[in-house]
Amino acid sequence: MTKSPLRETTGIPLAHRGWDDWLTRLDNAPHQVPDRPWVAARNLPAEAESPKIARHVTKTTLAEWSLARFYDDASVVVSELVTNAIRHGLRCGVDAEEALRLVLVRYRCHLVCMVTDPADRAPSMREPDYVAESGRGLHIIDAISRAWGWTPLLGGGKAVWAAFSIA
Repeated sequence: MTKSPLRETTGIPLAHRGWDDWLTRLDNAPHQVPDRPWVAARNLPAEAESPKIARHVTKTTLAEWSLARFYDDASVVVSELVTNAIRHGLRCGVDAEEALRLVLVRYRCHLVCMVTDPADRAPSMREPDYVAESGRGLHIIDAISRAWGWTPLLGGGKAVWAAFSIA
């Protein structure tokens, strides 16, 4: 497999030890990747087309990384993450063009899909109303991914992420 070029990052310094410590609990052994993880990122507009854009970016990126077999699950997760960010993560006064960002990170054993938004409020699962048309996103993410969570970002906002085992 050829090494994919490092793309735009999230603003989190990749060389800084510890920024991805929240992933180490997923492994029984420490990461043995000698280089930085592969990162792809895309700003998303705060509009109804964003989940579709996120799925397309995910499909293209996973194909480049020889991970196309994970697209079906990853596409559902990024759709849910983006939809939740639009519904719950936006606030007035935020530049809509830079409010949301999709970030895909490939490690040796994990694929992480995350979406950043400007809200500081933690995501929470709620008991789904079985007749409602919404409210099941985090349950779906929880069922499909190996793990999910969120982390606050320096300067405000948060990243909600879901991880998949790829090894």
